[in-house]
Amino acid sequence: MFTFDFLTMAASGVSSGLAIFKPLYWLFGKAMEGLLFAFGNRYFLALIVFTIVTRMILFPLNLRQQKTMAKTTRLQPKIQKIQKKYANAKDPRDRQKMNEEMQALYQREGHNPMNMGCGPMVFQMIFLMGIIGIIYYPIQYILGASTISDTENTKQIMDIILPIYRTTVGDSDANITYFQLNIIEHFDAYKDALVAGLPKLFTEDLCAKIETFRTSLHLFGLDMTAIPHWKDGIIVIIPILSFLTALGSSIESTLIQKKNNPAAGQQQSQMMIMMLMMPVFSFYIAFKVPAAVGFYWIISNLVAVVQQLVMAKFFPPKKNMAHEMIENTIQRRAREESIKKIKG
Repeated sequence: MFTFDFLTMAASGVSSGLAIFKPLYWLFGKAMEGLLFAFGNRYFLALIVFTIVTRMILFPLNLRQQKTMAKTTRLQPKIQKIQKKYANAKDPRDRQKMNEEMQALYQREGHNPMNMGCGPMVFQMIFLMGIIGIIYYPIQYILGASTISDTENTKQIMDIILPIYRTTVGDSDANITYFQLNIIEHFDAYKDALVAGLPKLFTEDLCAKIETFRTSLHLFGLDMTAIPHWKDGIIVIIPILSFLTALGSSIESTLIQKKNNPAAGQQQSQMMIMMLMMPVFSFYIAFKVPAAVGFYWIISNLVAVVQQLVMAKFFPPKKNMAHEMIENTIQRRAREESIKKIKG
């Protein structure tokens, strides 16, 4: 739930995002602007290419994470042997000896148990924040209207569009979320009033950019700026596909893990919970955010499936484990030779 609260806090209302990530929004916005130009304003094609490229950038980190996990798996028998040796120890001094032996093992093997390969997760969160910039704030970061988020401008825009929005949806108490996406979604209704009220901001050039961009946000007749709802018909396919692709990625990851680490496969109930948790969570969130976000998750999940297959095929954990053993043996012998030379 933290992730959902964090995303909505960053994207809802008239926010232009979290200040700390604004340089990243600008960078990703420029990247998407270039891709849109290259692909003739085909937004979703540009987003697919963007997702694939970012996944490729993260691939070395994912590979490093797998190698770290392979090393941890290789050391498990030695770790368990030490733990078994002190299983019934009650004396604090015995516990201290166990810790010392564990540290000696880690030092001998060149392994840091605190470094469990969290890099990919951190970078994925950073990239997710960048994606927020290009999905939630396109007028500012892709179309270049940087002053739209100025306090005075947002206040005037809200004063202009809120009454029109409430009339459009037939709800006198309705409030606007996803400010810039709402402008794009209802631009036909807002345009004349915005041009009349803020002519210096909503110039002919910006209006033309918004209209072109709005057209690009329609996919197979679906308005991807809209938040999916069961009553809106076919657009619910976005949350459904988000769930199915996330489930497929989780199942694939679980099967690969069970194959490469049978001991982990014995924990069936925990693995089942983990396998279902994220797909169900993404299904729920996909009904709370614009469909374009769900589309990004679908593409990201599909790319993750392919990436996992590639890693399992060409960089299998057993191969990584064997490589780690060879490297550790070479390093250990080199250290031993150095010690002998020093003593000699």
